[in-house]
Amino acid sequence: MTRLTPIFDLAAALHHGDDERLLRVSRELLDSPNSNRALLHDVLRLCHLFCGFPKVVRALNLISHQFGFAQAADLVAPTANPASGREMFAEVYGTDTNPVLEHLQQVDPLFLEWVIEHAYGTTFGATSLSLLERERLSSVALAACGCWQQARSHIRACLRHGASESDLLADLDRVAWLSREQKDLAATCISAENQA
Repeated sequence: MTRLTPIFDLAAALHHGDDERLLRVSRELLDSPNSNRALLHDVLRLCHLFCGFPKVVRALNLISHQFGFAQAADLVAPTANPASGREMFAEVYGTDTNPVLEHLQQVDPLFLEWVIEHAYGTTFGATSLSLLERERLSSVALAACGCWQQARSHIRACLRHGASESDLLADLDRVAWLSREQKDLAATCISAENQA
């Protein structure tokens, strides 16, 4: 999965607010024969789940200004289907689905609705990134945010959907995103989930 490196690098630049790196990686993605503008937008759209809308809007403005993009009207994204959010959620979480849904219901029923309809039905449902690419990005992004319970859930999903422990450990070093402490904690989580 060689395209994971620029995907992770773009997400890390967004997370850290590193404009120079954001523009460099955006240019690399745009110039890559295996990539295109839609992938750049897909990664940024997915990252709003971890970095928030303001950072993504700021990045889109910066990229548009730097590279002279017009409005995104010419971007074609897969059709979103919020009704399929529960199916997508179950595909990701497997046997953890019901406990996670029950937990989210207890935390906040409205937030549960947002997670199902927006995060899984719309955002995950309207991207060209594969399930494994989304999950690997989610695992590292959640580790970078210090959201360890959620990171572990997505690590389990990665392992369930074909990533190996060595794949996930390599992701931690793929780009300069996580601190040494975050990498160590993430590696511990990966090893624990692989042995579970």
